[in-house]
Amino acid sequence: MDPGRDQRRELLTRVRLVVEHYERHSTAGPSIMRGVRYDLAVRATDLNGDGCLFPSCSCAKADCAQRAACPPPDVARWNRTTRR
Repeated sequence: MDPGRDQRRELLTRVRLVVEHYERHSTAGPSIMRGVRYDLAVRATDLNGDGCLFPSCSCAKADCAQRAACPPPDVARWNRTTRR
């Protein structure tokens, strides 16, 4: 396994934590972070393939190696935060 892939996954996860913090604690967070979430999704699909749902999935890492065990994203939560 490529250690660089693991480092990229770890970085994507750290960025997602920052995005989620701003979405929760900033009045303009969801609208500002929409572009960052899109960029995270593009980078995760480059890393894991087109079926990757990161950052809207609940994977602990941006790693779809065990995709079957990955629960589906909370779409209702995602829709509520992006409409604000």
